[in-house]
Amino acid sequence: MTSANLITVESSTLIKPRQTRRGEANALRKGLAKVHRRYQPGLSCAVPRGMASKVVARVSSHNWHRNPDLVELRRSGYVPYTKRNDRHYVPKPMRVHARSEACEALTALSQVMAANCDYNPESDYPFEIMAPMEQLAHYMGVLHVYNNGRKAYDVALNALSVMEQLQYAIVLHDKDTDSGQNKPLRIWLSEKFFTSRGIAVDEIRQWLGQFRTWAIKNGLTETLRTKYERHLLRIEHIGIDLKNRHSLRNRLKQIKRWVVSPDLAREKERAVGQLEDALENIENGDRLDNVLDSLQDRIKDSAKVRNKPGRPFYQAYANWTGKTVPHKVAQLEMQLKRDKPGLLTSDPEAYYQLLLERAGQL
Repeated sequence: MTSANLITVESSTLIKPRQTRRGEANALRKGLAKVHRRYQPGLSCAVPRGMASKVVARVSSHNWHRNPDLVELRRSGYVPYTKRNDRHYVPKPMRVHARSEACEALTALSQVMAANCDYNPESDYPFEIMAPMEQLAHYMGVLHVYNNGRKAYDVALNALSVMEQLQYAIVLHDKDTDSGQNKPLRIWLSEKFFTSRGIAVDEIRQWLGQFRTWAIKNGLTETLRTKYERHLLRIEHIGIDLKNRHSLRNRLKQIKRWVVSPDLAREKERAVGQLEDALENIENGDRLDNVLDSLQDRIKDSAKVRNKPGRPFYQAYANWTGKTVPHKVAQLEMQLKRDKPGLLTSDPEAYYQLLLERAGQL
């Protein structure tokens, strides 16, 4: 065998390298520095006044490095959404403190969800986010649109996955009829979303009662109900149905029982009973709108009377503060708030009674 034939045989037996796209992105950058992140998460939408602004203010000052739920989750490790049904997947433990980028994303997502949440206690399932995930990503400022029209918001999706694993949010994943992809279609806030930020249940009930009173006073109950029905129609168009999701419906009903105070439920039953009696006793010559207006006025008057109970300890404390130096009053209040935090919102009369006892007035 000649040397020429040997070269021909060796060249014919050489294995051609496999074509790969590795490094293609680096080649396309043509020496430019790699982008660390395209956008910085933040709140870029209008926040409604009332309960939404109060919740946004609370979640804005939250320190994620001191969140015990997040610390425990990072010790055990995150579970990606694609691996949740894989029983052989073992999560990888992570360092306790999350990076600043992750904390910024969690804070921005919490602010956006709190600003676009349904706080109407008359809704079937409270605390539902009234905007799709793509809109939430746009409000966070992390929605990226490529030249071919494809949209990506991985930062928002990863933050939502962490919130779901923390049990701060309840997410319903299903296939989107428009794109055919599996996406988070409906989102609700759980009670841990509020309690983890230091918001007590009595404070939430008070805010919901104020929201309901404001809606009745301004005649917006029908508008809010229409908005919620329009949201349900949009969800029905997507093809999401909760009839066969019994565990999800029971969980959402549990949240509603937790947040709706017994006094508010009794007030609703009383108003419904008065409405039924008024409709039964209506005469032929009476106009329906006049009957409903008079009934609404009676309900408002009765609510004002019930909301003005006797407050003897508060009145006694107010009289005492008018005769005492201000720095002594401030020192006494600061010490009691440090010893019993949350007592002022849960039981105001007991709070002022303790102040009077510590001041030596009882």
